[in-house]
Amino acid sequence: MRILYKVWRFTKAPVYIRLVHIHNALKLKIVSALLAWGIMLSLVVAIFNEWLIGVLGIDLGEHAIETFLEKYSVISLFFMAVVLAPIVEETLFRGPLIWFKNKKYFNYILYLSIFLFAGVHLSNFEMSKEIYYVAPVLVAPQLILGAFLSYVRVKLGLRWSICLHATYNAILITPLLLYKLLNIPLE
Repeated sequence: MRILYKVWRFTKAPVYIRLVHIHNALKLKIVSALLAWGIMLSLVVAIFNEWLIGVLGIDLGEHAIETFLEKYSVISLFFMAVVLAPIVEETLFRGPLIWFKNKKYFNYILYLSIFLFAGVHLSNFEMSKEIYYVAPVLVAPQLILGAFLSYVRVKLGLRWSICLHATYNAILITPLLLYKLLNIPLE
């Protein structure tokens, strides 16, 4: 719980101050704790989203992962989700934070990076009027993860945020890839 409080305090008033004198074991402990919280909170939000979408009777259409599962091999999907996406997204969304570390408006840049990260993930859904109504709850897991990744990026460095992102994606995509590998239908 303590790590969530630290991330919350950081997110409320972000300042670019790196934790420079901590050893890798402590960095790994921080990343592991945020990974566990990220997975847990994402699952809670996903369950809530399923309930809400059902209550509202919204058809989300086909999710991008369904298309990817049909088009690409297990190895390709694993590489894209666990290697390529974390490197590209962290470099794009959180890498530039260092350029603004001493600026008065650093907090706005950080918030923008979190919201853009979440917004990009809206492209996983078939866009419709209904999607826009529920967009904030659909991308809530990415908003939460974006805050966690931003904290790790600033406090520990870009390499650690890439590792957190890659591990998070690996944990979420591995069951789907196993279903594909074993030729088990998802529905």
